[in-house]
This record gives sequence, structure tokens and C-alpha cells, in this order.
Amino acid sequence: MDKRDHMTEIASPSPRALDLAPECLGPRLEAFLQGHWKAPVRLSNWKRFPAGFSWVTLGCSAAVQQAGAQRTVELILRIGDPKGLLAPYQARPEFMVLQALQAVPGLPVPVVHAYSDDASIIGAPFLITGRVQGDTPMPWKGDAQGRRASDNEALSQDFTDAMAALHRVDWRGTPLGQLWAAARPDTVARDQLRHWARHAGMLDAATTAVPPQMHYAMRWLDREAPVADQVTIVHGDFRVGNFLQQDGRITAILDWELVHAGDPLEDIAWAGLRVFAAGTPRIGGLIERETFNRRYAEMAGVRLRPDVIHYYEVLGLFKSASMLMGATQRVACGSARDVRMASMGFQLASTLLEMNRLITQAPR
Repeated sequence: MDKRDHMTEIASPSPRALDLAPECLGPRLEAFLQGHWKAPVRLSNWKRFPAGFSWVTLGCSAAVQQAGAQRTVELILRIGDPKGLLAPYQARPEFMVLQALQAVPGLPVPVVHAYSDDASIIGAPFLITGRVQGDTPMPWKGDAQGRRASDNEALSQDFTDAMAALHRVDWRGTPLGQLWAAARPDTVARDQLRHWARHAGMLDAATTAVPPQMHYAMRWLDREAPVADQVTIVHGDFRVGNFLQQDGRITAILDWELVHAGDPLEDIAWAGLRVFAAGTPRIGGLIERETFNRRYAEMAGVRLRPDVIHYYEVLGLFKSASMLMGATQRVACGSARDVRMASMGFQLASTLLEMNRLITQAPR
């Protein structure tokens, strides 16, 4: 299939301010979609979803005139706000991954329609997917206690099976093989370490002060970096809270902006962090760890290495601290004004303490 049917090539972008008002955003996106679908398009029923600190998420309905008939497509528009938590953004990797995963059994993902990294279109990179029905369970709100035991069991199995299905994908046989051609088992851990150290400003001599715990952790993580048994697609934020569910079944795995090639044990460690457990010993406040480990290992064919999972738990907290620092730095320098990002600074001390605790408890 011609890739031009699904994307706009990156051009030298002319400056254009991002404006989320439907009367401004709507015509810009309609023009883009008309070129994509080769048909008249009208957008309506705009809705902004409040969840998430990274990409801005909007919903709308697209009326498309084709072959003398009108069809309605429910869309989700994800925008990489230049002032967002993880800016600067690229939509291409997420689009390519979702496109590669469309028919993977046991791994429900949204249908992808188009993307662009050309800032001259709406003022920022964006991704357009189909809308999936369901709601987002949040472990810290006690959702697990409010559902039937049978629903919790089904969600636990779907969650485990989806992660296993993701890690089984032969990504090198897809266009992702070119995107991630440099990924190697002996470098993927340090690749992630450098990425998050750079995000925290730790590799920039002109950066603001960085807590000494971060430098200590960075050196520990560099010294202890493991060699992966295999390199798979890693979601990067696979956890309870990042999927939609309906009637006790997962309808879509969401939030793929951190996807990369890496050690599958990184996803396991991240999902199991205590910060996502709602004060319980379960993964995401939902899944018994032994049950998860047994089912995942059987389905994914991945060897669970406790010392490597522990390493990636430390790296996950380093990553969390990097995000928290990046958020407060953006607010302090005036590049962002989201009060939620400002409040993230309150979580830094507890994150650093937990990171230090895990380093001291690391297997010798």
C-alpha cells in the first residue's frame, strides 16, 4: 500500500500556532483529511478528554462523502503539544507501531488512519485513530474493588495476554525493522538510560541543578546495565490505567508515545511499580504477581530474570523522576503553564527515595 495514503511527509514547517478551538482546528484538520481520504470531510461533536499529561487528546465525528454516500467515522485526535510533558514529539513512530499491530491476536489497539509531523498543518505533530468504546480503570481510585471478581479476573488475563502478545511480535519483519535497526541486546538498557538522562537535562552542561541522587542512580544504572535475552517492542507505559475496558474486557491498549525496541522485562518492571499498585501488592492494584508471572512467561516465552526486572524497576523510577524534573523545569522557565505539571514537583522526593531504596536492595 502506498505510504502516501496514510501520511504527510515531513516538510520544513512554517510557523503556525497550535489553536485547539474547533473553529480554528476543525478547518485545518478537515483539509488534511480531505487530502488523505480524497473526499469531502466535515468534523463535528468535538470533545476534549482531560486525562493524560503528554499528548492532548480530542474526539470528534467525521462525516465523509464517498461514492455518493455519507459515512460517519468516530475519531480520536492526539496532538503533541510543543509545550507538553514529553516535547518535542514525533507521531511517526507511534503510527508505525500501531499500523504493525493492527491484526495481532490478543492485542487490541485502535485503528490508525493518518498522522503528520509537519507543524505547518495544525501547529504540532498529530495522530488520528478510530475511537474505541470503553472506560479507563484507575487503580488509585479503587476501581478493582468496585468490579465483580469475574471482571477483575478477565481484565487481569487480558492485560497479561496483551503484553505477551506484544512481546511476541516479529517486529524486524515489519517497517519497524528499519526504524529500530540500531537496537541491540547489549545496548537497549543504556539507550533508555541516556534518553531519560537527556530528558532530565543531565547531559547538558548548561542545565539547572540536578539532585545528586539522579547522578548516583545514573552511574549505578550504567554500571549494572544487563544484556537482554531478546529485543522486542516495548510499550514503555504498559500499566493499569492505560487501557480501555468494557464489561470486564480490555477493548484497547492506549498511550503508545513511549514505544521503542528494548528488553521486554522493562515493560514488566514498569507495570509492577508500587506507585501504580494503589497500596496493594498486586500489579496495578489488580493482578496477583505470581499469577501474572506464570501466565506471561508461558504465553510470551520470555525468561523472567528477577535481577533484571529489579534493574528495570530502578530505571523506571529514574524515568519517572526525569519526567517530574522535566515538568517542573518547563513550568519554571515559562514554557508550560499547566498547573498539573507544576504539582508534579511534589512527587519528586518520594520517587527519589524509592529509587534509592531499590538500589540498596539490588541483588549482589
